[in-house]
Amino acid sequence: MTRRLSSFLLGAVGTSLFASVAVAQPAPAAEPAPDAQPPAAADPTAAPPAAPAEPAPAPEPPPAEPAPVAEPAAPAEPAKKPGPPSFKIEAGEGTNIKLGVLLQPQFQAQQDVTADGWALNLFVRRARVLLGGSLFGVVDYFVDTDFANMMLANQTPPNDTTMPPTPGTAVKATPGMNMQDAFVTVKPLGSDVFKIDLGYMLPPMSHNSVQSAASLLSWDYFSYSFQHSAVFASSGNPVGRDTGVQLRGLVLDDHLEYRVGLFQGRRRPPGAEVGSQNMFRATGRVQANILDPETGFFYGGTYLGTKSIFSLGAAFDIQDEYKYFAGDAFVDLPAGDGVFTAQVNFVHYEGGDWVTLPPVLPEGNALMAEAGYTFKPVNVAPIVRFEKTLPTDSDVNSETRWALGVAYFPFGHNFNIKAFFGQRVVEDADHAANHFNLQTQVYVF
Repeated sequence: MTRRLSSFLLGAVGTSLFASVAVAQPAPAAEPAPDAQPPAAADPTAAPPAAPAEPAPAPEPPPAEPAPVAEPAAPAEPAKKPGPPSFKIEAGEGTNIKLGVLLQPQFQAQQDVTADGWALNLFVRRARVLLGGSLFGVVDYFVDTDFANMMLANQTPPNDTTMPPTPGTAVKATPGMNMQDAFVTVKPLGSDVFKIDLGYMLPPMSHNSVQSAASLLSWDYFSYSFQHSAVFASSGNPVGRDTGVQLRGLVLDDHLEYRVGLFQGRRRPPGAEVGSQNMFRATGRVQANILDPETGFFYGGTYLGTKSIFSLGAAFDIQDEYKYFAGDAFVDLPAGDGVFTAQVNFVHYEGGDWVTLPPVLPEGNALMAEAGYTFKPVNVAPIVRFEKTLPTDSDVNSETRWALGVAYFPFGHNFNIKAFFGQRVVEDADHAANHFNLQTQVYVF
């Protein structure tokens, strides 16, 4: 039994090994097909077979495209000076409010045409708080306060004709607050074609008379721009302002500006009847803008190269026998590496019998001009100025004023420094009067 089992196991193992070997070996190669019949014998007279054709050469690979040449990087733009903050609050739907200031601290040394010596003063020529904005994009408003000539000593000469004689005084103007401007502008058409100004404002007169005090080329307005200002019987000098209504706009593709209005003017005093029954003061101005227009309410004294201005203007101001006429030309053009600025104003005024209380306004004319060139690389502008009155009344002495100065505009009208030396000559006066003014301006709006 044991022997029979052993024989069975040995046989099984052998069979398994044989099957494994048979599977591992490769299959036998297929037998070749039976040989084909031998070809017929070649004909000895036949032409020899053609040589096999040479294989066509492989096509050459296309030339590799040259790598693109990197373009030189564009030069970096110089960093621009940030503009001043506007302190503007937006309320949406075209409504906003802006807040600003105008400060002009000044040193002044000034002589007089009758007294000897120099009067020295440190004062603030203008100290204004500015407030403006828009309502619904249709109504603009502007209000500013001022106290002009803050702490400037008011020179009152002694009077020896009174009994007892009164000594001279030098009383400083202490701070207070005056309303400088307060008006609204309605834009019914939503454009500059037609606007309505209402309130306390500068009437439309000569170009210099409607300029902003913050954008003057020289240190101040012309001396005779507001010659008429105090003749309308107000409790204080309004410095050219009056209350009224004005129509204003730009037409002919902004090349023609018109301004026409009615203002309070001088009111007739009461008598047997109630006063103030007389007609208002009528003013008007047209300005031809040959190049860029001046679109704001206030004109600029110089735009420092941001605009190209060449304008010609004419104005009138009439109430009863009071008459005022003006003609002006203004140029403010980029030229070379800077900006050339010049203007000429010629005005005629007469109070007639309508202006009888001091200060009277005798008939006369005034010529006022200034010119300067701002070198933009250094923001420095040498400036020359000339003014002369031409009275028609032989009892009124003529005056001549000239000034030479320089303005430094490191930040445009937002911050600048101006220094001027000038002289005033009055006909038949004891001597000429010189003056020197050094002024700094800070302006944000």
